[in-house]
Amino acid sequence: MLNDGFISKFYYFGETVFLLLYVNFLWICFTILGFIIFGIGPSTVAMFTIFRKWSKGDDGIRILYIFWKTYKKEFARANGLGLLLLIFGYMLYVNFNYLQLDIAWLQQLSKILLIIAATVYGIMFIYIFPMYVHYENKLFNYFKNAILMAIYSPIRTIYLIAACLTLYYLYFHLPVFIFFFGASLSSLVIMYITYRTFLRLEIRQSQLQENEA
Repeated sequence: MLNDGFISKFYYFGETVFLLLYVNFLWICFTILGFIIFGIGPSTVAMFTIFRKWSKGDDGIRILYIFWKTYKKEFARANGLGLLLLIFGYMLYVNFNYLQLDIAWLQQLSKILLIIAATVYGIMFIYIFPMYVHYENKLFNYFKNAILMAIYSPIRTIYLIAACLTLYYLYFHLPVFIFFFGASLSSLVIMYITYRTFLRLEIRQSQLQENEA
């Protein structure tokens, strides 16, 4: 009985490792297929779609089929999302490095505001791809809703940030993991946590609606 339990857990662990390796390989290949700049957005959306199904407990995921189908379907829209994220990130980078004000206190205030903006951007960045694959919405609404999600679930957001920092620590000390698991492990952890956050909020909303009715 104990051996059966150990073997089943070991088999599940092996399946998960293979899934991470395979999806990471697909993400790299399809990113290159889109000449990197046009491939990274749809590849990331396709990767999160795979891990959303995994988080739901879907068995027998046709990984290559789902990845390719999602990549083609979301190519234009995902590139639009990626372009907006790139623009916002570039604006923050330029302001951080080149914004200079003559008045000292205004310079300090601008730095504080930029740090707050960068923090909001980082949290939004973490939530936006899971929200994109989980909810149907207009493109600009994902940015607003990603921030609102973080506000509505502060404890879960802290938990999510802690998980991302743990991954950063792992990649920093074992950089070989970045090539084999970097994208896939990060998206798996983020999707797993955010999917349960979405479910909790949906249950809470349905309970509120029932009480109002």
